[in-house]
Amino acid sequence: MKFVLKTALCILLSLPVSAQNSDVKAVLQKIKTSKQDTNRVLAYIEYGNILENQNLDSAASYYLKAESLSEKLNYPNGRFKFRSNYTYILNLQGKFEQALKLNKESLVIAREMKHPVNVAKSLNNIAASYTYMGHFTEAIKYYQQSADQFDKLGMKQYLPRLYVNIGTAFEHANLFEKSLTYKQKALQLARPMQDSLQLADILTTIGSCYFNLKRYQESKAHFTEGLNVAEKIGSDIFVIQAYAGLCRTNRVLKNLPAAKVYGEKGLVLARKTGNVFLEMECLRALMFVAEDSKQPDLSAKYTEEALKIAEANDMTDHLIELYEDYATDLGRQNKHKAAYDYLMKYVVLNDSLQGIDVQKQLQELDARYLTAQKEKQIVTLEKEKQARNTLIYGLIAGFVVLMLIGILIYRNIVIRKRIAEKEVLQLQQEKQLVATNSILKGQEEERTRVARDLHDGLGGLLSGIKLTLNSVKGNVIMPEESAMTFGRAINQLDSAIGEMRRVAHSMMPETLVRFGLIDALSDFCEGINTSGYLKVNMQSFGFEKRLDSSVEIVLYRIVQELLNNVLKYAEASEAHVQLTRVDNEVSLTVEDNGKGFDVSKLEQNKGAGIRNVQARVDYLNGRLDIQSKPTEGTSILIEITV
Repeated sequence: MKFVLKTALCILLSLPVSAQNSDVKAVLQKIKTSKQDTNRVLAYIEYGNILENQNLDSAASYYLKAESLSEKLNYPNGRFKFRSNYTYILNLQGKFEQALKLNKESLVIAREMKHPVNVAKSLNNIAASYTYMGHFTEAIKYYQQSADQFDKLGMKQYLPRLYVNIGTAFEHANLFEKSLTYKQKALQLARPMQDSLQLADILTTIGSCYFNLKRYQESKAHFTEGLNVAEKIGSDIFVIQAYAGLCRTNRVLKNLPAAKVYGEKGLVLARKTGNVFLEMECLRALMFVAEDSKQPDLSAKYTEEALKIAEANDMTDHLIELYEDYATDLGRQNKHKAAYDYLMKYVVLNDSLQGIDVQKQLQELDARYLTAQKEKQIVTLEKEKQARNTLIYGLIAGFVVLMLIGILIYRNIVIRKRIAEKEVLQLQQEKQLVATNSILKGQEEERTRVARDLHDGLGGLLSGIKLTLNSVKGNVIMPEESAMTFGRAINQLDSAIGEMRRVAHSMMPETLVRFGLIDALSDFCEGINTSGYLKVNMQSFGFEKRLDSSVEIVLYRIVQELLNNVLKYAEASEAHVQLTRVDNEVSLTVEDNGKGFDVSKLEQNKGAGIRNVQARVDYLNGRLDIQSKPTEGTSILIEITV
């Protein structure tokens, strides 16, 4: 009998690896402190990802919170992320119809967003749902559409998962050699990617392919490697899959004690995580071990438990084998009528899902897909050939019709001129960007130099003068009027020293150099709060390590410029500064509750402050997004990659 571990991880979004306690606390703090906005939606999704390997119900509750807030905010990206992640939970729980409905909704949302990557992911997830439901022809169609979409986008990192999914669909139709071909392609692409979660998935699913092809030693080797990878990253799902696979392979290799240990470990862990799909797989593996151990009653018990799970969750593909197994168990118990009924159920379902016609359809579908790929190459060659022929015919016709040649030459000159103009414009833009970067760099270097000279040179000189004057005051007897004048001079000198230090700190804060961006911004915001003109709240996440000093300086200047704009023009009473870092992605949000403005008029009358901010964002190769309406405040989002 075939062995299929249908992986439940067909969603192409990044899947969670075990989170450190500090990460969990950071995400929870982010949820607690963020406003009811899109940042909280993303935090809910992030925490749900962390919980998936621990408790499916808890993960689902946070995904549902994300959906509720996304609907309230009319946030399409949040609605899409909810469906893409929540269907993962539904698949693990065997709720395939509900998952298919949500996946189709996510495709509609992705197309409305005009987001080609999300369209490709949705196509893949729809195909996964069809695979779970046993509709393999539909699954292959959607998988191939998804693969074509990612190939057009040049996003090769998603192809390993797609190849695994296509191979799994063929595997369910008993086309094991075809399945192995696709999965080996996936493994070849995945190994250099350093994605342990994906590698554990592919290794265990290839193990099942080798098992079905009766290549048991190769199957055992892949399951063992998959188990080692899964245990290192703490992925319970792939640990269970590897346990079930090693139970199967050790059983056929006549190592029944080891098979029993692996099967029982997998069953305990599957029940602990609430994964009914993998629970059923472990039950079926233990059923065969009990049968080989001459324990027919225990074998029948495992079969009955697995059958209940499959029937409760409408797992049609697994019902095929379970009907056959249960018929055998009933036959051993001399319940021949019931055994015959289950055997007929097996025959009917097997013909509908895995019969010759279905296999033929899948073979034809794969052939058409491969043919389409070749036809694309042929079309490209034909176009090149046609272009050459057109040129030849044009030259021949040119000797006959001089006017036509003149038109073609003129058209060619115009096109070349346009291309040249575009190249000149591009060079000018690049030159302007280089000049802007040089100016910004020069400004910061000059600020640093002047601040150091003020603090170390002029500051030291003024402090020395003050000490000298204080010494003179103590050693010279002066009239009362002269003493008062002398005192005022010392006070004015104190004011000058303080003003000099303020200017030096403004030009290059010492806190920024010594302690980093977060501490410097905290001091800056606290200074504004102390002034009483504006209340500034600041939040940060993910800055355990400092950024490059040049990046920190530019980000500090951006926040400084934006908050100065709020003070000058917004007439706001409160502002929020939020800095977030996830891996190499840094986002900065500055919001205020001021009078706002019409963003559409910004390009026509962009002030020096906004131009400075835009120049600094361009220097960091970042993205600037300004959202504002009159009387509704302003929100400015900046995203960069470090």
